[in-house]
Amino acid sequence: MDGNSDGNQDLNGSQINTDMDYPILRRFDDIRISNMTKYYQNRLAQAMENGVKGVSLSLIYKGHITEQEYQTITEIADKGNDAESSKIVVNLVMQKGALAQRTMWESFAGMRDAVPKLDKILKEVEEHGPTLPSYADITEVIEKVPNHLKDIQMQHKENLLVLSEKLELKTILTTEKIEISQLGDRYTNLTIITPLRPWKLMEHELLSRGKEHEERREQDLQRELEKIPIDQLFRSSFSRERRLLQRSTGDAVVLNTGCSAVACGVPGIGKTTLVQKIVHDWASGSIYPHFQFVFSFKFRDLNSISSKVTLKDLIIHSYPYLETVLEELWKNPTVLLFIFDGFDEFNRFIDFADRGGVTEPKHTCQDPECLCEVPDIVYSLIQ
Repeated sequence: MDGNSDGNQDLNGSQINTDMDYPILRRFDDIRISNMTKYYQNRLAQAMENGVKGVSLSLIYKGHITEQEYQTITEIADKGNDAESSKIVVNLVMQKGALAQRTMWESFAGMRDAVPKLDKILKEVEEHGPTLPSYADITEVIEKVPNHLKDIQMQHKENLLVLSEKLELKTILTTEKIEISQLGDRYTNLTIITPLRPWKLMEHELLSRGKEHEERREQDLQRELEKIPIDQLFRSSFSRERRLLQRSTGDAVVLNTGCSAVACGVPGIGKTTLVQKIVHDWASGSIYPHFQFVFSFKFRDLNSISSKVTLKDLIIHSYPYLETVLEELWKNPTVLLFIFDGFDEFNRFIDFADRGGVTEPKHTCQDPECLCEVPDIVYSLIQ
């Protein structure tokens, strides 16, 4: 396809240079380019929505996609479905191989100023530099549940399924104060975004109403804020808190020391229902296979505990059938997921602030069988 003489096209409001050279890519061989593209695949599909025509132009200019493929992409984008056209581009590039993937990354450099989500990803690539290829080449190791724990894990999942399958809704328009329904019938996906949004921006949104609010939210999501699928909250390019262990073969594998995620939002938006959905989906086997056991607690229930307790006590109180296997579970804490719901309902203080040069140690609980205050237990698990 013919382009302008300088290789520039103005598409989706962004400038794209089909001859762009992105120097840092010279450090990545074809295998590492493919690994990096696969690692960022979910985020790239979102990030390029506002620049999908520019990316597809670069791909056809370099001969990586056909005229028919290019036409399909642009027709879908012209109908206003940038998300769908972006997914098609990413999937095509994954199929076409490393040269097409390299061209795609080079095109990002030419439009990064106009597409903030792409700029964010490129900054990560530039920050990690030579270490990113190994990081992106991580092989996720899902540990098998030991045979002697399989029965108790199944019992635990069955219990959580029962506890999470019903959704309680408070009503004001009927004589019944609480309406009970199936979680799957009433659950609506929340839009989870990263990073934590500035309070001034949130306040401005709350003051908006109706269509104006929806339009403002969509504009922010498309330009800057990344949507995080539930199954990507942990151990994905959205949450990169991993350390690497080099095998003798030279491959990089995960040495997971734990990571945390915080879901924030205005009261009533559905955070508790989101937690219930996560627990239900894990118990049914549809998400987080790398976690062997999930423990869910409500802060309002923890308010009744005024004396020191152990983490073991908290678990046994909610899941007494696990008492005999807890010592075994402590041996591999990275396969355990702890969920705490309703932080705004907790009547105790937990100081998560980073105090920089302050050297006074916080009270932490490194031993699950050591007596501690509940806030210290929660702080230690999250940190």
